[in-house]
Amino acid sequence: MVTVAEAKRRITENTVALSLEAKVVSEVLGYVLATDVTAGLSLPSFRQSSMDGYAVLHTDINNQNISLPVVAESKAGGTSKITLKSGTAIRIFTGAPVPAGATAVIMQERTSVENGNVIIKEYPVLENLNIRNVGQQIREGDIALAAGTYLSAGAVGFLTGLNVQEVEVYRKPKIGILVTGDELVKTGEALGDGQVYESNSAMLVAALKKEGVYQVEVYYAEDDLAATISSLELLATRNDVIIATGGVSVGDYDYVGKALEAIGAETIFYKIRQKPGKPLLFAKTQRNYFYALPGNPASSLVCFYEYVLPALRLMSGRKDNFLPSFKLPISHAYSFNGERDEFLKASVSNGQVTSLEGQESFALRSFAVANALIYLPVTQQNVYAGDLVEVHLLPL
Repeated sequence: MVTVAEAKRRITENTVALSLEAKVVSEVLGYVLATDVTAGLSLPSFRQSSMDGYAVLHTDINNQNISLPVVAESKAGGTSKITLKSGTAIRIFTGAPVPAGATAVIMQERTSVENGNVIIKEYPVLENLNIRNVGQQIREGDIALAAGTYLSAGAVGFLTGLNVQEVEVYRKPKIGILVTGDELVKTGEALGDGQVYESNSAMLVAALKKEGVYQVEVYYAEDDLAATISSLELLATRNDVIIATGGVSVGDYDYVGKALEAIGAETIFYKIRQKPGKPLLFAKTQRNYFYALPGNPASSLVCFYEYVLPALRLMSGRKDNFLPSFKLPISHAYSFNGERDEFLKASVSNGQVTSLEGQESFALRSFAVANALIYLPVTQQNVYAGDLVEVHLLPL
């Protein structure tokens, strides 16, 4: 049995990023950039107005209420060949080219117009007021985004504005989910005595989709060693990661560990000193990673968020792979006995964290409304209202 910290260390040390692939920029949301992107043009590529107003020569505004004749207009998408002469003003709009000779833009709210003249109410006027200069955001030839950048919606917009059409990213893992347990029934079917509806696969598929992983297949196996071996072998030929749910404890019908040994997988660790989620197994071959999660749904989801998700992020090129972690005061007292660290389903609000009712390993209702996990090591078995506890924010 390993500690929580040791389990995370071993996963990190035994996980490497996947191969690279080229993707069009419109499809890279949630991926990680594998190579630097160099700007092929400056942004802005011309001097732009950041306001609706009037382009002027700032030195012409030597006192308040200067009146200047409006001699032309510059609009977004219009020509940039207009030249401003001293003693005049040009009507201009947001995003429009700033005329040659103009050194400031007065926002229209600080002006008034009378008989074709604009009266400037702002004084003094600084040079470059309300002007976006060439290359203010990025200059041609500079690195626009560095390798390792997580590609957000803003990154997609930025790259598109640079006319970047394709980038190299880290491939996302293909996932095979193996469901074991003869007591499990698919939704929509009639329940027999001693049977329950299988929810782990739907839960894990949803969590993977939230992470932007869509290449997922679900396979069901009987509680039989030969069936478990063949299922794992089949999934391993088509996927990078295989996640098994159930069949990993010490019962007579728990075959996943034996099946992994039979197919030649190296066990990196088995069992973690934590509650819930003690019977977690992590193994690997040259081509695949295997995670055997506990069958109880809440235990399974805790292990997915704390161990599997960080590994999938590492495989996808991310460096910020673990859940965001910080300290918050707990709203109430809590204590536990035993020699295992505890993860509690929790809710963060108003600057504090509250553990929820229903902490049992089978209980998903509390997970349905949780937005965080509280991590309490065995050294912190007794906490009181207001004590600081470690909080891991869930990716909702």
